[in-house]
Amino acid sequence: MLLRRMQAELAAVYAAPLGYDVYDYLITDRTLAAALTPKSVPNQNLERVLVGSNAHDVLLSLYIDETVLDHLGLDDPTQSLHAGNLAEFLIAFEGVSHLHYLMWNATHDTAVSLFEIELQAEVDKYVACAKILGRHTADAIPAELHEVLFERVSFDTALSAEARTRYHEANYFAAKYCADLRRRFPAHHWQPSFLRELRAFYRLSQNQKISRIRAVH
Repeated sequence: MLLRRMQAELAAVYAAPLGYDVYDYLITDRTLAAALTPKSVPNQNLERVLVGSNAHDVLLSLYIDETVLDHLGLDDPTQSLHAGNLAEFLIAFEGVSHLHYLMWNATHDTAVSLFEIELQAEVDKYVACAKILGRHTADAIPAELHEVLFERVSFDTALSAEARTRYHEANYFAAKYCADLRRRFPAHHWQPSFLRELRAFYRLSQNQKISRIRAVH
């Protein structure tokens, strides 16, 4: 199934396998997701990771709206990624990215911030799209991909000022990092040096990620 393939893709790219099934955490019902979302958080978006707790455990759920999954079920982006399914693909992949990154860091007893989760998801989406597009051409990934993912963006006006700043900064730093990836690895996106770079970046702390990106010329 599609989300399981996304999970496997992240595990393979980052050499970060985890023994879970994304479908065990999945919620697709909008009403249930809204009930589990804190009142202070906008609940109109079609994807979000829900975090709760009880006396013994942290509780995680991944909400991806059923309309998104229905669309992807009829138009598989891993077979052909195009304008008609890109938005839904990015929504679903971002959710899987968030869940995988949270669980990977939890298994390594590493705390992560909301900003760090968003930054990594922006990078993950670029890498995933580049890989799909790269299956059909030996040429460099088109510059338009970077433009679509990082320049033709807008932010939900219902977000708090703090959240808008977080999303804007995650977009900015991911855009700079992914532009550097495209410059350094223009056509050979899955050569060993490219994977080493991605895997090293995945394991950096938030401050280390920012320092790495700021060092890009």
